Amino acid sequence: MRESFVLFLFFTASLICSQEKQKISILKNTQNWRKEIIKFPIEWAPNLKVTGFEELHFSPKWAEQKSDQFWSLVIAWEIDAVNLFSLNETEKNLKSYFDGLMKPNHWSKDFPNPKVKLSNKTSENSKTNFTGEMTFFDGFYTGKVITVHIKGEQFFCEKQNKAILIFRLSPKKYNHSIWKTLDEFELVDGFCEE
Repeated sequence: MRESFVLFLFFTASLICSQEKQKISILKNTQNWRKEIIKFPIEWAPNLKVTGFEELHFSPKWAEQKSDQFWSLVIAWEIDAVNLFSLNETEKNLKSYFDGLMKPNHWSKDFPNPKVKLSNKTSENSKTNFTGEMTFFDGFYTGKVITVHIKGEQFFCEKQNKAILIFRLSPKKYNHSIWKTLDEFELVDGFCEE
C-alpha cells in the first residue's frame, strides 16, 4: 500500500512538472535547436531588474567560430510589465544581461562593457519592430570583442501584465541565409492566453 502511495505521489509530481514545462514555452522550435529556460531574476546579472523567464534557442553550430551559425541564436523573454518597454529600456536590459553573462571568463578581468544600439523598424511589412547591433566581449569562445546584429519584436499581454521580447542575434549581415532560419522562430499559438 505504501509503495502504491509513493508511486502515486511520484506520478502526480511528474505530471505537474510536465505541465509546468509545457507552459514555459514562448516560441515554436520547428528547427529543433537546443533550448534552455532560465528564470528571472538571474543571480549572475544583478543589474537586470526583471521577473519572469527566458527561452534560449541555440543554432546547432553556434559555438563553432568558423561556422556561419557562430553566435546565432534566438532569445525570448516573458517578463512582468505594465506596458511595452521603450527602446532605451530594452537596450539597458539587454546590456545588463550580457554584462553579467560575460563577466566570468578566463581571458581577461578588464574588458569593455557591452554596447547596444537599437532603432525602430518603420516598414509596415516587417516582422520586427526594432533592429540594431550589440558589441560585447565574447567570454565564451573567442576572448575578443564581437558585434552581433539584432532583429527584435515586442508584444504586450494586457490581461497577464506580461511583455514578450524576442531577440534574434547573429554576427552575420541581414542578407545572410542564417536570418531566414532565425526568422522562422515564431510565437506559440495563444501566447497571451492564461
